[in-house]
Amino acid sequence: MGPRLLLTALLGLSAPVAAAPWEVTRRTVVDPISAMLHRRLPALVKAHDLDGILALYATDTGTGLRWPDARIVYPDAEEETLRWEGPGGAEPMRLRWAGLLATFAAVDKAELRIDRVHWRAADPAGWPADVHLVVRGTRSDGARAQLEQRAVLHLAQRDGAWLISGEEVTARHLVARPEPRYVRATEAAGIENVHTNAASPAFHLFGGPADNPIRASSGSAVADVDGDGCEDVFLAGSPDAALYHNNCDGTFTDVTVAAGLPRPYPAAATGAVFFDYDNDGWPDLFVTAVRGGNRLFHNLGGGRFEDVTERAHVPAGRWGSMPVVADYDRDGFLDVYVVGMGDHEHDTPDPSYDARNGVGGTLLHNDGDGTFTDVTARAGVAHHGWDLAAAWADYDEDGWPDLYVGNEFGGNALYHNNGDGTFTDRAEASGTVDGGSTMGVVWGDYDGDGHLDLFVSNMHANSGWALFHPDFPLPIPLRFRLLSLVAPGVVRRRSAEIVDHLVRGSSLYHNNGDGTFTDVSDAAGVRDAQWGWAAEFLDYDDDGRLDLYAVDGFVSGPILDDV
Repeated sequence: MGPRLLLTALLGLSAPVAAAPWEVTRRTVVDPISAMLHRRLPALVKAHDLDGILALYATDTGTGLRWPDARIVYPDAEEETLRWEGPGGAEPMRLRWAGLLATFAAVDKAELRIDRVHWRAADPAGWPADVHLVVRGTRSDGARAQLEQRAVLHLAQRDGAWLISGEEVTARHLVARPEPRYVRATEAAGIENVHTNAASPAFHLFGGPADNPIRASSGSAVADVDGDGCEDVFLAGSPDAALYHNNCDGTFTDVTVAAGLPRPYPAAATGAVFFDYDNDGWPDLFVTAVRGGNRLFHNLGGGRFEDVTERAHVPAGRWGSMPVVADYDRDGFLDVYVVGMGDHEHDTPDPSYDARNGVGGTLLHNDGDGTFTDVTARAGVAHHGWDLAAAWADYDEDGWPDLYVGNEFGGNALYHNNGDGTFTDRAEASGTVDGGSTMGVVWGDYDGDGHLDLFVSNMHANSGWALFHPDFPLPIPLRFRLLSLVAPGVVRRRSAEIVDHLVRGSSLYHNNGDGTFTDVSDAAGVRDAQWGWAAEFLDYDDDGRLDLYAVDGFVSGPILDDV
């Protein structure tokens, strides 16, 4: 989604507002700054055009961390990591940029992400702006490398042109590795499935069905379905959902039809999970859908499946995003929580910053006899956000699985398991409401202190900085716009806070071990995971510490400012 589409979507959620001043500001301020920093500067870096880069500056000298002040950190790690430290000081911009460009024999990609322009804090040098530079490429020794730099720029007009009038580098590090640990093996492994979800309705929020590319996306599930010791994979979608059998030699075979799974898939499939619902030792498959019904497939043994949805009393539901499983009542049988979105075909989130008009989640209790009972109302977990993700975990170590539910448009829920079949939302008390655009949730003890921490994958909008300009017509509900007549400062601050949460990016919450969490996203360096989707903790380098893999990306126009 480019800046124009993001702004259009936000404005579409609000009552009519006067946008004429904003159109002038967008044309004369926002668009020129975006063109300079999002497009021209990265293009010049990729081209190794030092003089072109320096022409974007109205100053010859920068401050902050100096280029020579780098040292090696984590000497025992597989990757080489350099971190710039020291008191800093003045440094010629030519020397700074020459050092950066000399690091890369070739630049594959350069990005300049604007975190925030402090429109109300202008000083004689111009508007301060917090930015994040990312450069990926190959060093002269052949090692793959990525450099990340954070800085405070000053932006000002000089003789009619927008230029960088000041730069203070506040953080910089570089990671390099001679050979990649992973190589893409999709084609060699025989995975030919390409995701489609033709049965999904187009999302009303992003335009009409005819030209709207935004529809429900789908997930995957992994398990050894036939007991041969090798993990197989199910890829959801419509019409081409597929089960790939692992041949135990690095290749896979599409066994969808042979396994008894339907082709074409009869619903707009979204999430999927393998779990042994009847404790017979074979992983069964639960698939959610936005249209066409959720389905449960019983593994008959050896990787042959039968649709037992009706027999198991699994309700069809609608606008299901993903299933997550846990034995929440500790009766020895796995239960299922189906995350519910909003009705994207006919509706929009209301209010846009904290939607509560979603279809609601569903908790299915496993009765232990091959059937399920909807206990949502009794359990108190019918969260009505426009939810996309959830995950179970015993965050307070009382022996009972708790449930975190992520809302794409506003506040999330942390349902504490009371141990009697009911739950209490403790998101606010625990400090995990978040308020971002959540699309992924994962638990893991990243710091090894024995307490499960929480990563919430949100949207980081590179165009979000424009929304904080005083001229931007924020989508403020009418009652609050009336309040602004008597308390403009309060309404403005609260509006900025809400928008910041919606576009600032992902969140890492450190578990304090007392039922509360601390947001450590910025200190940990995981805030800017871009347009986040699913994420997963894993120890990819076998060093005993959990690492974090975050998937990102979105549909964009020809200008890739915001993906």
